[in-house]
Amino acid sequence: MIISVKNKQIRRAILFVVLAILLTIFVKINFIIPIGIDDGIRYFMSTTQTGLNDIVMSIFSFLGSPVVDLIYIFILAGVLLVAGLRIPAIWSVLTIVLGEFLAFVVCQLVERNRPIGHLLSDTGYSFPSLHIFGIFTAIFILLLLVIPNITSSRSQLISGWAITLVGLMSLLSRLYFSANYLSDTVASVLFAYAWVILAASLYSPLAKRLTKISIFEHEEI
Repeated sequence: MIISVKNKQIRRAILFVVLAILLTIFVKINFIIPIGIDDGIRYFMSTTQTGLNDIVMSIFSFLGSPVVDLIYIFILAGVLLVAGLRIPAIWSVLTIVLGEFLAFVVCQLVERNRPIGHLLSDTGYSFPSLHIFGIFTAIFILLLLVIPNITSSRSQLISGWAITLVGLMSLLSRLYFSANYLSDTVASVLFAYAWVILAASLYSPLAKRLTKISIFEHEEI
């Protein structure tokens, strides 16, 4: 299988989703621990704002926006299609599109307002951060599907750290602009990892089902 998961990844995903659900409950009931930490981090970030930081953070906020996240995966899907890997391409697109939809549903259920002082362009609810869910879903897809296929171990390491750095800077930008609380972003990373691992676990039955359709019967899975 081109896409597969290890038992330790499944165990980690289960742990992450449990932590994310607990964090969701704590935020919904305004439990003191995440709320107090969120307020402290928000105050600290407000003291770091400068003209140069505004420019840098604006760039990473854009790079992690939901629309750009979709573009990353559509580019990946295009490369996979050119390589004749149509089923992994379909899986990649379905994973991020369905994931974004599910994250939006959670957002509507939790109904957490954004921090005071956020930009007017940041609309909707705050928890979980759709920006961070999207960029880390894309990152985890790349770490699962692309990075392991790089021949050089050094290039694997550099590439993995580079895309992770983009995600972390995007996360920092959401805090910097008061677009999200820290707990919003942490929950998004946890949910994103669990979602990608779940989707990867479902890849094998999806691929086998698609190969029974005439147009996919000779596809590499």
